[in-house]
Parts: sequence; structure tokens; C-alpha cells
Amino acid sequence: MKRVRQSGQHQVWRTAHPFDPDIAFRLICWFPPDSNTVVVALFAGDKSRIGDVFYNSVGPRADAAVRAWKFQTEGDQR
Repeated sequence: MKRVRQSGQHQVWRTAHPFDPDIAFRLICWFPPDSNTVVVALFAGDKSRIGDVFYNSVGPRADAAVRAWKFQTEGDQR
């Protein structure tokens, strides 16, 4: 796993995978502190249409996914 440096709010990680010239995807993981939970998000797209913009947007989108998960589980004592 590699750290996603573009994420600003949460320390998220991505899995490493072989390069594919046609498909852009990132499997993102966030490990909440003091928990045995992992939050997983998958981002994917058509690389020919979105190019490198996809990779630059993964960090902020991962932060948004973590915020959404936290909002949905607020009050849950996991």
C-alpha cells in the first residue's frame, strides 16, 4: 500500500496495482484510529476520457468519502 499524498484531511492509503493504459482506478483504504475497522472506497474511470485529472482528484474524493462514512456512522460505537 502507498500513502495518498493528495489527501489533506485524512491519512488514506491506496493499493498498488499493475499499470493499465485504458483504465484508471484506485482502491483507497482509511483506518480509523483506535478501531479494527477499515473504510474502503473504489474510484474508477475511463483513462482515455479523464487522463491524469483522475489521479489528482483521488485525494480530495477520498477525504469526502471518509467524511461521508463518518457522518453515516455518527454515534455508532464501532
